[in-house]
Amino acid sequence: MKQPTLFDLEAFTKTLDNPVYDPFWDEIETTAQNSHSVGGQTLDSDNACKSVGGQVATDTLQSAHQHDTHWIERYWVERSGNKYWYFRYCWRVGRKKNRCYIGSVNSIRVKQKKVDVEIAIADGQSPMEIENLIHSWRNLEVMS
Repeated sequence: MKQPTLFDLEAFTKTLDNPVYDPFWDEIETTAQNSHSVGGQTLDSDNACKSVGGQVATDTLQSAHQHDTHWIERYWVERSGNKYWYFRYCWRVGRKKNRCYIGSVNSIRVKQKKVDVEIAIADGQSPMEIENLIHSWRNLEVMS
C-alpha cells in the first residue's frame, strides 16, 4: 500500500496534452490590426468578428451620459424578489455623479415632475436650480 504524500511532484512534472488550437484568436488579431474604431464601434461589418455576437455594425447616434451635464435616469431596486422602478435626476460635477430621487414611475404626479425636470433641463437651468426645484416639491408634500 502506497502512502499518499502532501507533495506529489509527479503531478507537476507530467507532460500536459497538447493545447487545442482555436482559430478564433487568429481572427481577433487580424481584426485588431485592421480596425481603427474607437469605443468598440466598427463602421464596416467586414472587419467585425463573425464568431462574436452583439457587435455594433454602424455608428450609434445616442448620447453617452458621461458627456452630458445632467439627465433623468430610470432605475430599479429589488425588494423581496420584486423590481420597483423609479426616476432620479442625475448630474455630473467633474467626475462625480450626483443623484436626486424623483419618485416611482407608476405615479402620475411623478410623471408630471419628470416632464417638469426635462423642461428645466431643456431651458438651460443649472443642476443646482433643478435640485432645488425637486426639493421644493418634497417640502410642499410634507406641508399638505
